[in-house]
Amino acid sequence: PAAPAGSGNPSPFGGKSLEYTGGSDPNNKNYSKLSEKLNEADIERRKIKEEAERRERAAEIRREERMAKIKYMQEMPENQPAGTVDEFMFKEGVQDQLDKLDHDLVGLLAVKKRVKEIAALLVLDKMRRKLGFETSVPSLHMSFTGAPGTGKTTVAVRMGQILAKMGYARRGHVVLATRDDLVGQYVGHTAPKTKEM
Repeated sequence: PAAPAGSGNPSPFGGKSLEYTGGSDPNNKNYSKLSEKLNEADIERRKIKEEAERRERAAEIRREERMAKIKYMQEMPENQPAGTVDEFMFKEGVQDQLDKLDHDLVGLLAVKKRVKEIAALLVLDKMRRKLGFETSVPSLHMSFTGAPGTGKTTVAVRMGQILAKMGYARRGHVVLATRDDLVGQYVGHTAPKTKEM
């Protein structure tokens, strides 16, 4: 007997033939088309290749920049004037600030020495820039700690003025903040208070 007309899949043996209904195999979702897997592998391979090419280009650019710096240094005449640290100190007005620091603070030789070292480092950075060398701005974060009356504020003010004279700070001002100026009285109040400072 033939399958009734209008049935989904006629069978010569009568009734519906076997149809795949998705099955109840829990691993059923692990199967996928071979073409999909090949496309995914191609995309992954292409990404890996593009990343390798990008890294290679970046390394080549770094090599070229390095060679250009070496060439620039080799072609620079030996008598290229760069100035001296003392000239820069006087021209920028830094020496004046260091003299004021010497006058304002009695003793504290280690502190004065450290301030002079920082000023000299910044001067050298400026000299390198003048010669055309690429320089990165040194970290200028500072923290002055100590007992009350030991000259922290005076040193901080002088350091701010030195940084301003050399062009490392927009203004030569120093913001004095105590714990009360930064910590809020209630939850969520600390961030706005800190931002105000």
